[in-house]
Amino acid sequence: MQNFIYHMPVKVYFEKGGVKKYFPKEMEKYGKNIMIVYGGGSVRRNGVLDEVKNTLEKCGKTVFELGGVASSPSYAKIREGIALYKKENIDLIIALGGGSVVDSTKIIAAGAEIDEDIWEEEVIHHRFPQKMGRYAVVLTISGAGAEMDHLGACTNEETHEKKTLVGPYADFVIEDPSYLMSVPLRVFTPGVYDSLSHCMETYFGRGTNVWDEINESLMKNIIRNGKALMKDPDSMEIRSNLMWDSSLIQSFSFYTGKPGDFQAHGIENMLAAYTHATHGVQLAILQPVYYDHIVEDGADVFARFAVNVMDVDPSGKTELETAKEGIAKLREFIRCLNLPETFGEAGIEVSEETAAAVADTCNVSTTNVRELSRQEIKELILECR
Repeated sequence: MQNFIYHMPVKVYFEKGGVKKYFPKEMEKYGKNIMIVYGGGSVRRNGVLDEVKNTLEKCGKTVFELGGVASSPSYAKIREGIALYKKENIDLIIALGGGSVVDSTKIIAAGAEIDEDIWEEEVIHHRFPQKMGRYAVVLTISGAGAEMDHLGACTNEETHEKKTLVGPYADFVIEDPSYLMSVPLRVFTPGVYDSLSHCMETYFGRGTNVWDEINESLMKNIIRNGKALMKDPDSMEIRSNLMWDSSLIQSFSFYTGKPGDFQAHGIENMLAAYTHATHGVQLAILQPVYYDHIVEDGADVFARFAVNVMDVDPSGKTELETAKEGIAKLREFIRCLNLPETFGEAGIEVSEETAAAVADTCNVSTTNVRELSRQEIKELILECR
């Protein structure tokens, strides 16, 4: 096991009605000006935005809004948020939404208290602000687990780059499972796969440690509840389990003492800078194909995954046959969630030129069972069409 320092400062209130119950006490810690960051308007239509605003106003707060965060966050919108923060002297930002909104909020907070451009500071100069803004999260869709960590991804459309920037941890998070009930399956299921993806990215990193067996249990829970969701989409119990699953993964305990395999994630990040497609959808397309490429080099760990997570019977099979059946079962789960298996099915156009550009610029993992060449990454992307 590698050396590590583990610290998780995020407080989570997991409760139906949590906003009305916990906001009054929490808001005593902050000044008057509160900015709410949210996405495409679903929180306005389902009444969650009004509930949060009304609760804040009862706490004596002045509320400012930044809506329109896209499913693949743009740096232009983040700069808009930083400008609003500075103009209105914001005391606390509230991320009202899911992973894209939370990621955007982290980067807004990272750039809020400095005069320099946060993209240039972190991406180009590798300098990180000593002082950052403060934010909290009201989670309305789960999957990314972004509420638990201090990393935020966004796309700089001027440079065709999607990068992960460092921001602060949330002061607190409210996870109200009732907020998930109005989320349609087509929006919810990419997050279910995103959660599983985060587990697998840690699991298939080089080496084994104590967290791998805990990880197996969490993956089985996600798969079991994901399948149950498709049969009973109106079950708050199922959705609440999936909500907490995603948060647990990004508590970063799974990453302690072991390197992960984030190759598929690295490819998806750069590809999203061109396609602007939903993160979980593109991961579900890319990841099984990536695993096809490396399964022979890591047959032992893939066979373990097949048996312990995917319930493959290894009797009469070679280790590699068992491993490949596990990947086949992963594809079955993706189909169960009604997620596309190719870019074509998803309506995503990926040209050979785009594939080459992504392959030339994405991060290449060195902690997976086998390092890919950039040519192989290009071929992998094209196979997904």
